[in-house]
Amino acid sequence: MRIVLALFNFLAFEAAWLAAVTGGAAGRGLLLSLPVVAVVAIHLAINRNRLRSEVGLILAVTLFGILLETGFLGAGLIRYTGMTEGQVLPPVWIAALWFGFGTLPNACLAWLKGRWFLQAVLGLVSGPLTYWAGVKLGAATLPDPGAGGALFAIGVAWALALPAIFLMAEALSPAAARSAEPRVAASD
Repeated sequence: MRIVLALFNFLAFEAAWLAAVTGGAAGRGLLLSLPVVAVVAIHLAINRNRLRSEVGLILAVTLFGILLETGFLGAGLIRYTGMTEGQVLPPVWIAALWFGFGTLPNACLAWLKGRWFLQAVLGLVSGPLTYWAGVKLGAATLPDPGAGGALFAIGVAWALALPAIFLMAEALSPAAARSAEPRVAASD
């Protein structure tokens, strides 16, 4: 059952990500962020026995993500479609994506708990790929020239960010962390 829920969480988040990103590209990011809210609501309903810790984790990841994105914007690593001149905070649809991402550490990414090296490698690779996909969908632009350097910097940031998010998950929802730890058979 845990595998089915993890697969559902992954597919639902990916569908919501696509909706929010294409919405951001089309100037309808707020409306098309609603599927992310649905993903979070379903996740909380499934995990109602850990509601307080899951809400805390989701809010912490959202705040962390907004700060990270603000850093990316300030460093000139990325620019989101539809941003106004002087805007320092990411668009609402980006915050919504981080809101949904907060469901992943104790669901479809739970297998990564305690595996710091894999978390860093996954962040290093998947972080820039996700931003590059958003650029290809028209939701953002990278600096020109310097797109490769920007993606490298985003990858390094994600290599640090993903383990930090898992540390938050351990601190804010220790029961979920224990239940998701890989089981090792005892040797005689």
